[in-house]
Amino acid sequence: MIYIKCDAQNQIEDITFSETEGYLESSVFDPQVKAFLQNSQNEELIKEVLNKLDLDMVRVIEDMVDLMIEKRLILFTDLPQPVQNKLLFKRSLRESLNPEISLIDDEESLNF
Repeated sequence: MIYIKCDAQNQIEDITFSETEGYLESSVFDPQVKAFLQNSQNEELIKEVLNKLDLDMVRVIEDMVDLMIEKRLILFTDLPQPVQNKLLFKRSLRESLNPEISLIDDEESLNF
């Protein structure tokens, strides 16, 4: 999740990734958030957003691999052993925490 703080003119003045008082929940795909980031000179913030998106993409790719295996487009054993080990380890960790938690927000949509 991404949280934004707006000024009196309803313009974004800050972004954070943790729930914080005075900040509203938003999406990295919100056109106002996109414009704020594109105009930002804050390299650290941009790197943080990119890292967050990279982590989200890793989960998407994992889900795609699972789907391709399920549809028998590839075999799990076709994957290199280190990849198999990482996928199995992450799956077991995720399931041990709570199998119902999804890291992907189904409500997110791209508005470019």
